Amino acid sequence: MRGHSVADGAVVDRADKPGRAAGTVALLNSLGTTLSMWDEVTVLLRKSFDVVRFDQRGHGDAVPAGGPTSIDDLVEDFVSVLDRLGLERVHVAGVSIGGMVAIRAASRRPDRVSSLAVLCSAAVYEAGGWIERAAAVRQFGLEPMVSPIMDRWFSREFQYRRPEVVRNYAQMLRAVDREGYAAGCDALATADVRGDLPKVTVPTLVVGGAEDPATPPREQRRIARSIRHSRFEILPGVAHLAPVAAPAEIAKLVSANALDQWE
Repeated sequence: MRGHSVADGAVVDRADKPGRAAGTVALLNSLGTTLSMWDEVTVLLRKSFDVVRFDQRGHGDAVPAGGPTSIDDLVEDFVSVLDRLGLERVHVAGVSIGGMVAIRAASRRPDRVSSLAVLCSAAVYEAGGWIERAAAVRQFGLEPMVSPIMDRWFSREFQYRRPEVVRNYAQMLRAVDREGYAAGCDALATADVRGDLPKVTVPTLVVGGAEDPATPPREQRRIARSIRHSRFEILPGVAHLAPVAAPAEIAKLVSANALDQWE
């Protein structure tokens, strides 16, 4: 990809018009995915922005998890990436756990965040399910979970229409280090960003998938109601991985939010 470079594990995709980028968008992944989940969105965002992506610890090319992980740890990882790249402020968009990280970063590090896009996320989860999932992954690995997770990530219609994409994402999930995935489950079991929501003051977009069983639209409505002046969108026919199922729509919404150019 033209303009593509790697710095300390973070992938930087430069805007199509060098020197004329309208800022930088940082993209934060969902649990069980790598930065490639943003490939199609990145191509579209590069029309106006530089784009930064990186893998969550224990995923892809990132360092191993190395023990229990919290949302605050992942916020520190995000800020460290910005520091290494010399980026003072960015627009940030995150999916699922990435959305929670983005919310906390926007709340507690407003000096580093220019706008916020929360995609297919919740402000808090029921802890028990994530504790059980972490234990199961540590004992049995990820293979028993691949099929049910694909049903959360992609709608039935998308699975029928794009089976090759589903196969690729199943392989992506299988390749994740089991401890890295379990550590992400640990983080989700303890994460609660409800108190951060009223503190967010940057332009905010909240997006959900109408067919998302992992974080149903009611979760995005709760987030949007608690952030002043936020914009709320639900995408029809889309499940949990909205950037994969609807990259054009996500790129358009994230770009409009970052530029504050709503129609």
